[in-house]
Amino acid sequence: MTKTTLRSLARWALPYLELACAVTAAALWYTQGGAVWYAGEWPGPWPLVLLALPWLLRPIVFGFSLRPTVFDAALLLFVASAGVGVWAAYDPGPAWAKFWLIVGAAGLCYALAHQPDEGHLYVSLAFFAIFGVALALYFFATNDWDAMPKVAVLVTMGKQISARLPAISGHVMHPNVVGGMLATVLPLVAALIGLSWTGRRRWLAVVWGAAMVVAGAGWLLSMSRGAWLALLGVGGLWGVWRAVGRWLRRRNLPAERAWRLRLAAMGGLFLIGLVLLVVVAAFVLNGRLPGADSLTSRLVLFRRSLLLARDYFFTGLGLGMFGMQFSTYILLIHCFHIVHSHNMLLNLWIEQGLLGLAAYLVLAIACCSWCLRLVRRAGATKGGVAEAALCSLGVILAHGLVDDPLYGSRGVLLLFVPFGIAWAAWRMAHSPAEGQRLQEGVQWHRWAGGAVLLSLMMALAVCWRPLLGTWYANLGAEEQSRVELALYVERGRTAGVTLDDLDQIRRQERLDGAVGWLERAVQVDAANPTARQRLAALALSRGQYEAALAHMQAAWEAGHRDEVTRLLLGDALVANGRVEQAAEMVDGLEWGKSRLRHQAWYRYWHNQDYRRAADAWHTLTLLDPDDANAAHWQAEAEARVR
Repeated sequence: MTKTTLRSLARWALPYLELACAVTAAALWYTQGGAVWYAGEWPGPWPLVLLALPWLLRPIVFGFSLRPTVFDAALLLFVASAGVGVWAAYDPGPAWAKFWLIVGAAGLCYALAHQPDEGHLYVSLAFFAIFGVALALYFFATNDWDAMPKVAVLVTMGKQISARLPAISGHVMHPNVVGGMLATVLPLVAALIGLSWTGRRRWLAVVWGAAMVVAGAGWLLSMSRGAWLALLGVGGLWGVWRAVGRWLRRRNLPAERAWRLRLAAMGGLFLIGLVLLVVVAAFVLNGRLPGADSLTSRLVLFRRSLLLARDYFFTGLGLGMFGMQFSTYILLIHCFHIVHSHNMLLNLWIEQGLLGLAAYLVLAIACCSWCLRLVRRAGATKGGVAEAALCSLGVILAHGLVDDPLYGSRGVLLLFVPFGIAWAAWRMAHSPAEGQRLQEGVQWHRWAGGAVLLSLMMALAVCWRPLLGTWYANLGAEEQSRVELALYVERGRTAGVTLDDLDQIRRQERLDGAVGWLERAVQVDAANPTARQRLAALALSRGQYEAALAHMQAAWEAGHRDEVTRLLLGDALVANGRVEQAAEMVDGLEWGKSRLRHQAWYRYWHNQDYRRAADAWHTLTLLDPDDANAAHWQAEAEARVR
């Protein structure tokens, strides 16, 4: 065998080896779990060896070439922001597990992007078809159908399918996660069927069609309404896009005009769909259509989660640390409430900060740009793959508006798959003959980048004090949560915890670093809500009630009317004996009464501060005159005072 033959064989085999190594590393990290289902520290960083092996071989096989792109920079920034998320986390175990999943997703993205030709890309798409079948069958074999009373007919179908499969005692995946993952890969299976039908392997189109049926059955029976709407909506747009293209080709219009008409038609259809979505949402909220409670709860959760993103604006609060942070600092309760915000982009911002969100948006914009330019300039094969990648990304983003099946679970391994597929098709299209045509119009990227940079510089010049105050408050919030929540959660693992436990931690532990950053934030920007709220909460826990009232009055006078401000101001008013104002402040808040009741008992009564306990129960009686329990304990507390 000659040296040339060996090199050709190595160039053929290395992309497959890289894909196999990336999939194996991802599978190993999957067994470690993530922030939601944390299984332990194994395997830790060891699968990095598998990811590094193909990278060490690439210079030998293909020669050394270092041509970093905007996509490389954005993906590196995303992983770097995930590293910041590990630093920010108060519980490093689940944070590291999610970090390695993100690294595995990046490795899988590069493995897909390095597929050099249509044959290699075909095998990559075939892997996702097989993965979809395996995931659907695993879901059928392990799912608890009695816990899914959404659609009785589909539940019956699921039970009948499960009865014909062997029972598997494994981890039961959440149906929304399964539905989201299958909705992500189904457009890729559709592209695989198209490649088989237009090539010499038409019989394989039947095989992949059967795979799509099985994976589609899993998607349907997951009963994830978000996954249904996302795939049907994006798939419908894809179908219209294809139909408009065929109609314009029959008209024999000039290519440039046909392309503009096609984009205009899709843009108009998208706007019409957006208006219809707003109208339907308004009808649902008004009670004219079903689902008002579910939609209202999602909107309330989104609004509250924005407050958490504001507190950790730049760095994020840490990978997988949403649950207790949301309960402790937004709801102001002492127990776990919900796992994430049910919005993917908002979760990205909350956990990885502004850098992580910006990096992902750059990746998404680059993917859309590649795919549209490939569809316009490249052949049918690469264009079809590009359309499938764009649809897969559209499903992720559309489903991510109402839920987070990928980033909020171990399904994060699929987060970059559309980018890798699109990148591979883009690289294939960069042959000497096509390269010049595909590079046409690239100047607008530079103009857009310059405009964004100029806008950032102007914002910094005009709003430097609020931005600096937000930065200081961000650092203070990070320091506070790392100190107090680590101890608080550790106590909760061994015994039940109450508000009094958090107060004790705040009184006993050294939080000087957090207080220093928060006070600097107030000095720079007196209206900063994060600093005012955190300092007031610390002051309340430490019995510094006048200071707490001063902080919250400053926040109120600055125009902040969110629930956290109202609850904390209500606490401070009660602590200073102004019960009528406190009742007016917390009236109508979801957690207002339960918080007053909890504080009256654990913060005041247990610490023999009977005067403030009586005031807290008095506030409850003002909110609800029929609350006999509060009236009884108010009388008991006043008797103790006398």
